[in-house]
Amino acid sequence: MYVHIAIRTAIIIALTVIVSLLLHVLKNILFIPVNEFLMIFILIMTQGLNIIVSTIGLVSDLYHSKDNQILFSLAAKNDEIFFSKIMVTYVNEFVRNLFILIPIFVGFGVISNLGILYYISLIFLIFLLPIISVGISSFISMPFASFLNYIKRHNLLSAILSLIVILGLFYLTTLLVQQIPTPIRIVQLYNRFVVSITIAIQRIAQYGSIYTVIGKMLFNYHYLRNLLILVGTVLGLIAINYLVSKPVYFRLMSTSQENTVRKKDKKYKPVEATSLFITFLKKEFTIARRSLNELLSNYALLLTLPFFMFVLNYIYMGMNRSSFGNQVVLIMNVIITLLIATGSNTASATAITTEGYEFVLLKTAPYNTSRMAWAKITFNFVFTTLMIALSFFLFSKALPVFPKQDIWLLFLFVIFVNSGHILWSFQIDLLTPKLSDYASTGSIANNHNVSRSLSTGLFLAFFFGAMAIIAFIFIKEFGWTLMLLLSAVFLAYRFHTFNSYLNAYFDDIEY
Repeated sequence: MYVHIAIRTAIIIALTVIVSLLLHVLKNILFIPVNEFLMIFILIMTQGLNIIVSTIGLVSDLYHSKDNQILFSLAAKNDEIFFSKIMVTYVNEFVRNLFILIPIFVGFGVISNLGILYYISLIFLIFLLPIISVGISSFISMPFASFLNYIKRHNLLSAILSLIVILGLFYLTTLLVQQIPTPIRIVQLYNRFVVSITIAIQRIAQYGSIYTVIGKMLFNYHYLRNLLILVGTVLGLIAINYLVSKPVYFRLMSTSQENTVRKKDKKYKPVEATSLFITFLKKEFTIARRSLNELLSNYALLLTLPFFMFVLNYIYMGMNRSSFGNQVVLIMNVIITLLIATGSNTASATAITTEGYEFVLLKTAPYNTSRMAWAKITFNFVFTTLMIALSFFLFSKALPVFPKQDIWLLFLFVIFVNSGHILWSFQIDLLTPKLSDYASTGSIANNHNVSRSLSTGLFLAFFFGAMAIIAFIFIKEFGWTLMLLLSAVFLAYRFHTFNSYLNAYFDDIEY
């Protein structure tokens, strides 16, 4: 135990030294003011992130945890169970904050030459700040859990909200990036950046609520008044959580469990006979519709594609470029889009694995169940193609100065290569499925097929990047012709190889 404490203490000391050096660089080299506004800004960012993490964790622990069925059968009150879980979260938050707050606070104290009262205040803040973040998180978790329960019962609403959030974030990204003046000159851009970031920090610090109070208190502005506000806020959060949780917690928890019974009046339609492939394909779309969160997490990287494309190309197009520079822009786009697109195909690399024990039952059916593989691949083709098409459409609208011909030729090229990589990733799982591991754990963490899929995607990105150098620099007139031809050959080869392995090995897959 003492060794463990000594190691953690050494880590905190090392982090404190690093933060102090970073603050010194900000103040004396980058000329960004290290004052109460920066302190408040850092508190808002770090504690805001803690609140988000704690809220997600509390929703899981308070309302969806399987141990609730046991705990509520014991002779314990609802609020006792509620606050016992809150205390566990507080302890975890306290330990995590030790590695964040101590280095930041001590670093500010050293750089700003703050007095003894500052360090005395830190002792109280180390204990009070986790109460604030956990108190806010526990209160937010109640309406958030209720909202999650609602959208889980309305999958279409969940999909619409996800699309609105993505489009909204992309719109905000375009607004922010377009504030960068063109043509881009690095020195002038840096000077403007320093001024803008300083003004932004000061503006954000004004709306930090309790964290503005804490920052002002630490820098000895109206110390006693701000201290009383801090203590009152902590007590108020505890009281609000207690009063609200008593009537709400049990009812919300009981409606959040997976086995909650909800009566529905359904009109069942007679089942129409369809081909086996269509049956499996409908199953894939049904699973996707019922588990949208899992679907979005599988393709989360692909959702970032329009953001990366727009930001990087806005910077590229904002610089004064030669004809060689234009060719470099195309080459970088080939590499970056392939890295993101192929990195999103990990679901294909676990397509058979995630069937688990049910795959054994499936193979006992007197049908050609290998159609299941083509159904899964078709679903991945359709979904990734739609997402990539949306990304390129948003990119073309947000950055009209980028040549339209290059945009859509790049789109076609990425579709070919990505489709080939989907087949390759599925083939990896076809040859080495981890059915028993998934059936026993229900997790794909540390799955070697995922890492192999990512490795092949990385290889493809740099291989076709090297081909792009040859195509766009040495044979400019036929550059896109060569790239599209190579990608089409790659797709045809992967299709033939996958089909051969599927026919040869699918029936031999064992649990």
